[in-house]
Amino acid sequence: MGAALKSVELRTTKRLPVRVMVEYESLEDFLIDYTANISIGGMFIQTDKPLPVGTRFRLRLQVPGRARAIETFGEVRWSMEDPSFGAQRGMGIRFDELSSADERLVRELFEGWEEGLVGD
Repeated sequence: MGAALKSVELRTTKRLPVRVMVEYESLEDFLIDYTANISIGGMFIQTDKPLPVGTRFRLRLQVPGRARAIETFGEVRWSMEDPSFGAQRGMGIRFDELSSADERLVRELFEGWEEGLVGD
C-alpha cells in the first residue's frame, strides 16, 4: 500500500479541498505556495520543494474575505516528493501553537467552507 493511501487512512479530522495562499519561511527562503486541502488541525501545502519531515516553521495563512491572516507555527508531518496514483507533490502540515483566537477562526472558516458559505 502506498504512502499516500496510508496517510488518508490515518487522518483523524475531515479535510476540505480549499485553495488558500500560505506564506512560510524555510532556513534559506521566504516561500509562497497554496494549500490543496485544510482541516482543523493542519493542511496540505502543494509545493515542488517539500521541506524535510520534522521541520518546524512559521506560516501565515491568507484567509479569503478576512482582513487578518492566521499566523502560527507548523510542523511537516509527511511529504510527497515523488507522487503516485495522481497525488500532488507537497507536504502535510500540523498546526502548532495556534492561538485560541486563530483556532476559533480556523473552526469558523472550516465550518463555512464545509457548508459552502466561504468562497475561494
